Amino acid sequence: MKERVSSVLRPLAMAALLAGGAMLLKPASQGGSVAEIHFVDQAEQSGCLNRHTMVRVADVFQNVMPWLSSVGAAAAAGDYDADGDADLYVTNSGRGDRNVLFRNRGDGTFEDVTDSAGVGCGNPQGASMHAIWGDIDNDGDLDLYVTKWAETNQLFRNNHDGTFSDISQDAGVDYWGYGNGATFLDYDRDGHLDILIGNYFAETVIDPKSGQLVRNDLWNPVTARVMHETFTHADNGGRNVLYRNRGDGTFEDVAESVGLTFTGWTLSVGAGDLNNDGWPDLYLANDFGPDELYMNTGATQNPPGFQIVIDREGHPGVGGDWWKGMNVDMGDVNNDGYLDIYVTNIFEARYKTDEGNMLWLNRVDPLCPGGRGFRNIGQQTGTFDGGWGWAGKFADFNNDGLLDIYTVNGFVTGDLNRNYWYQVQEMVTQTKNQTVDATDWPEMGDRDLSGHERGRLFVQVPRHGTESADAKVESLPPTRGMPTPNVGMSKAGADANSFGKAQSWPRFMEMAEASGITDIYNGRGIAVADYNQDGYLDMYVANQGAPSCYYVNQTGARAVSRGEGSGGFLRLTLRGRPDAGLTIGDRMFASTSDAVGARITLESSDGIQVREVQGGMGFASQSEHTVHFGIPQPNGVTRLTIRWPSGRVQTFDGDAARRFINQHSNITEPVEEIAQR
Repeated sequence: MKERVSSVLRPLAMAALLAGGAMLLKPASQGGSVAEIHFVDQAEQSGCLNRHTMVRVADVFQNVMPWLSSVGAAAAAGDYDADGDADLYVTNSGRGDRNVLFRNRGDGTFEDVTDSAGVGCGNPQGASMHAIWGDIDNDGDLDLYVTKWAETNQLFRNNHDGTFSDISQDAGVDYWGYGNGATFLDYDRDGHLDILIGNYFAETVIDPKSGQLVRNDLWNPVTARVMHETFTHADNGGRNVLYRNRGDGTFEDVAESVGLTFTGWTLSVGAGDLNNDGWPDLYLANDFGPDELYMNTGATQNPPGFQIVIDREGHPGVGGDWWKGMNVDMGDVNNDGYLDIYVTNIFEARYKTDEGNMLWLNRVDPLCPGGRGFRNIGQQTGTFDGGWGWAGKFADFNNDGLLDIYTVNGFVTGDLNRNYWYQVQEMVTQTKNQTVDATDWPEMGDRDLSGHERGRLFVQVPRHGTESADAKVESLPPTRGMPTPNVGMSKAGADANSFGKAQSWPRFMEMAEASGITDIYNGRGIAVADYNQDGYLDMYVANQGAPSCYYVNQTGARAVSRGEGSGGFLRLTLRGRPDAGLTIGDRMFASTSDAVGARITLESSDGIQVREVQGGMGFASQSEHTVHFGIPQPNGVTRLTIRWPSGRVQTFDGDAARRFINQHSNITEPVEEIAQR
């Protein structure tokens, strides 16, 4: 086992109070202390600075060009050369402009190896939008998938020598469309990574001259009727694609057969086991319409599919979804053993206050089959006001054992004295929310639309024993029940008694500026990783049409310099054994080599923490595969449990668990049946 030992001290906590807000945009007053967090932007000094180049489509869309040019800055973290350090792939979206692969040298600096690796893409016909790392052939090295607008997506196979080969066409994953979201997952648990792509614009439109369906190419358009039909219930977006990995180097699109048929302007996709039955479920964040929540039917059906959840008002997804889903991330924010969901949205204090970011708490709900439901507690927890939100990530930035949230925002930066909000509202009124024809839109020009804003760092405040009895850790193992078809999750306005008392909710304090995050770029993708291996999570932020930011977490170093702290961290990189499947009943299950979907549970005197190995999550974002735990009280750690996708369960008790503390450790899935060690 490869291990790196770092002695990292926990910083001294500083006092903080949460202030109440008239609109419930911040939590009610509650005492609490928040451990200090501090970041420094070192993109230029570290050699990973990229200035994103923006999309520019055909001149017929000139009046709304800033709107159509507002996406494409993505960042993906992955250790492609298997040296233990997280590397970075960053997209550019201008015609002819290459993407960039930054190799982490392991000394705090990066080098641009794009040309030698052969992954620049160059955008000869369309524009790069997103990228994700995953080992599609189980050879131990991460491969790379890049999604595009109006150009075929590309799959680059890792050649083990620092170079990549484009196998998109041979593998059958060269989809042409408008991919904005993507993730790797193993939805059928056969030990082979599948690919889910969320598409934005429709791939075809009606040619007004011929009346026939033709390719929708924004660079060579046949019509300007390409926009969303409404701002709230549009279903004329692109179809989503689920490529099932056959295990022989080829893929097949099974989206329709597994139940993914909605065409809802998808911006972000996420996969995680939301009901603790061992199978990855899906959340699709859709612009201009309801998000979609799909439960994996693998626990009861073979082959597995996805059952859409319908809320109590007949909408797909969870109740109270506010139509502008930008981002999805999953994490156990209240340490109860279940993954919660964070979705960014739009909030503008002067113009748009009926929406906002959503923190969907996964809670006990006797009214739902399986006893689980979701409630939006964004307002109550202080995580609601995220501006014009894009990527948002859960992470424990101060190693206190509680997940924090970082979000980026900003749409179009222009003249602050010329705001486009009025023109949008006037257009919606005059056209009765019919917005499909781009030529009906007012000229944007140099007008500003929620630009010039800082990101938000929502730091979770420890509850210090104030939570109610129903907030305590629920018994493990959790329920295995599956939601039945067409049964809704609880609405945002549901009775709080179904979810516990208000004091059981997690509370947050917004600390971006105080922590050193001061840029006002229009942020898009976030790649979280411990890039310098000091035991504290750093962030790389891709900014639209602007320089990137590499925020190095200096919380630990500052604590050491002050002689403070005694906590630590625990970091695990898992290696699955796809060649050693496990037979359960009449089915064979296996883990992928990068263990996507594996669940790690850490039990301690403070409660439990849960992490899952993710294959890409968040708008234009992918964080490292390595899972990270903050350890506020190392001596209190009692058990570490790994549930592999194959069905194997590996447990480390007492000293065996504590030996991972302050280590960067690799664990390979055991072939023998191990229950405890």
